[in-house]
Amino acid sequence: MTALHSLLVFLHILSISLWMAAALWVSGDVSRALALGRPHVDALAARVRPKFGLDAAAGVATVVTGLLLMWEMSITRPRLGITAGFVFALVRLGLLAGVRRAWRSIAARLERGETVEARDPAARRLSMLSGMAHGLWLLALAGMIFPI
Repeated sequence: MTALHSLLVFLHILSISLWMAAALWVSGDVSRALALGRPHVDALAARVRPKFGLDAAAGVATVVTGLLLMWEMSITRPRLGITAGFVFALVRLGLLAGVRRAWRSIAARLERGETVEARDPAARRLSMLSGMAHGLWLLALAGMIFPI
C-alpha cells in the first residue's frame, strides 16, 4: 500500500462523509421553516444554499476520488457492486439538479415576500427528490462495501 493509495482512500471517505451529511436535513429544515412562516423563513436561504453547494462539491469529489482509486489500483473491470455504486452516485448527482430547482422556486417566492406553504408542490418535490437522493446514496454505499 502506497502513500498515494492511503491519501486517496482518506480523501474518498472524507468526501463520502461530507456528501452524506451536507444536505441530509435540508428538506426537513425547509418544511419546518415553511410551516412556521415568518420570521423563520427569513434565514432559510442562508442555511440552505451553502449545504447544497457542499453537497455538489462533495459528490463530485467522491466520484473523482473513486475514479482515481480505480486508476491507482489499475482496476480496468470493476466488480458489479462498484459499477452499480458509481452509477447510483452519478444518478444521485443528477437528482441534485432537481432538488436545487425546487429550492430555487421556493427561494424566489420567499424573496418576493410571498408566503410558501409547507405543502407547496415545490416543497413536496424537494422533499421527494431528497428522499430519493438519500436512497441512492445508501444503494451506492452498499454497492461499494458489500462484495457483489
